[in-house]
Amino acid sequence: MSHPTQIPETIQIKQGLKRVGLDISETELQEILSGKPVSLETRCLSEIGSLFILASAISTFTFGKKKKNITFGDLELLTEMPTSQGIPLYSWTSDSLGKCCLHLTLVGGKPRIVTYCENISPDAN
Repeated sequence: MSHPTQIPETIQIKQGLKRVGLDISETELQEILSGKPVSLETRCLSEIGSLFILASAISTFTFGKKKKNITFGDLELLTEMPTSQGIPLYSWTSDSLGKCCLHLTLVGGKPRIVTYCENISPDAN
């Protein structure tokens, strides 16, 4: 039985999610690959708690030293900013897509994981 060849983004997404302690199903992986956000709403808090610890640490840099306690409201503000795709959790450079990143975002206060890629090549239109 032959296994389908995994595109580099599949490998990177799986590696990034593993690094932040999150396991996803093949269906969820396909949603992420197609650019759709994957809801974490039904996950156990113990499974996604590390994501919020990481998000809090990253967000502190955005708000600066004056903001020491990051709340869900703060995270939602960050993810709603026009220039923000969410809170970056893991990034890589793709030969075909440019700079890609897994983001934690909140939609209506509910956590989701989404990818965002930005073509950074000098000959991009």
